[in-house]
Amino acid sequence: MKGKNERKRVNVLVVCADGVATSSIVLVSLREALEDMDVEAEFTQGRVLDVTRTVKGGNFDFVVSTAGVALDDTDIPVISGIPFLTGIGKEQVFEQIKDIIDKK
Repeated sequence: MKGKNERKRVNVLVVCADGVATSSIVLVSLREALEDMDVEAEFTQGRVLDVTRTVKGGNFDFVVSTAGVALDDTDIPVISGIPFLTGIGKEQVFEQIKDIIDKK
């Protein structure tokens, strides 16, 4: 059995167009899923317009965006947040996230 100190930890940036509405929905859903996976997560919420600056100022394992985003000059994975809103493709997104966490 894993001890508390052995839990995987991730730092996640969740963004949407205005930094409030859909990113909040995604954040709640993602938090619950990561807790179920026994992963400790630190979340930062923001706007797509600020994502490049925010990523440069933080230490993120991945970005979840409901508005699409391209990150140049970084190897941080960007995951679509749309499946968290629609339910379609949600399992594939969780597999992507699990792969990122397993590589830590």
